[in-house]
Amino acid sequence: MSDNIETPSEIKRTDKIGERFIQAGLLSKEQVTHIVDVQNRSNLRFGEAAIQLGLLQEQQVQAVLSQQFNYATALVPGDHLDKSLVMAYAPFSLESEQIRHLRAEIAIRLNGQSPFALALVSPENGEGRSYLAANLAIAFSQMKKRTLLIDADMRSPSQHKLFNIDNKTGLSTILAKRTNFTEGQVIPNFPHLHVLPAGPIPPNPQEILLDSALSELIASLADKYDVFIVDTPAAVRYSDAQTITQQVGICLLVGRKHRTELSELQNLQSEMTTTGAQIIGSVYNEYADLQDDPLTNSKLWRRLSKWFKKKS
Repeated sequence: MSDNIETPSEIKRTDKIGERFIQAGLLSKEQVTHIVDVQNRSNLRFGEAAIQLGLLQEQQVQAVLSQQFNYATALVPGDHLDKSLVMAYAPFSLESEQIRHLRAEIAIRLNGQSPFALALVSPENGEGRSYLAANLAIAFSQMKKRTLLIDADMRSPSQHKLFNIDNKTGLSTILAKRTNFTEGQVIPNFPHLHVLPAGPIPPNPQEILLDSALSELIASLADKYDVFIVDTPAAVRYSDAQTITQQVGICLLVGRKHRTELSELQNLQSEMTTTGAQIIGSVYNEYADLQDDPLTNSKLWRRLSKWFKKKS
């Protein structure tokens, strides 16, 4: 038997994959037949052959495969999320793989603790803290972990912009006892992810964070969520970050290449240590070249560095 001849099980699997693209309205039966022919002659995967023939784009292949494996993404048509959310728009990219690696490191270092809350802290704005918080929240929800992303940056909030959700009420109105918390806002296509936006910017963020208000909120939701990811304000500018981290209990330090000085991260580590919170590590975030990402047709300007350092 020739190496290029498919076994019956392989033919059946190919037929099923082709049928998925037909059902999605992306290919005709004739095109599927042509792709399978090229696939057999060139020893390619179905998706690779379709892309090579110009019949499908990478994003379309990923979308159908995600549906096949019941993997939550935003690869279906629509622009409801910010394109920097690579875990939603480019879930199989190198960048997303780095985030999954970080997710695994966090899970290992927390030794299976559930539920858990994690605050992301960085010295300044523009260091990738909110980007990483959002993508980590998506990553945990893709594991079918009930995840609540809390935007506790009541100075310069951004999560409502990234997820294109309403910000008329949120953490600020809950902590000020103007509204009650029922559940975070549901994100389309991500059934295990809820987002609690910061809400209107209050005149006194530091004051409404006092008296363990945030920790009490998280504790009250411990039976509803497995993972709490908390975005914070710039730690150098505001003392809010220390108050938030103290109440959350666990934090991850975030820096940015060519911007965050090592001394700034060391000072931040010292400040967070005084809160009594567990520092599980630090991530160095770096800018990528401003080139169109082939998977999202957008300019993804942040990348994760290859190291994740544990803090003593």
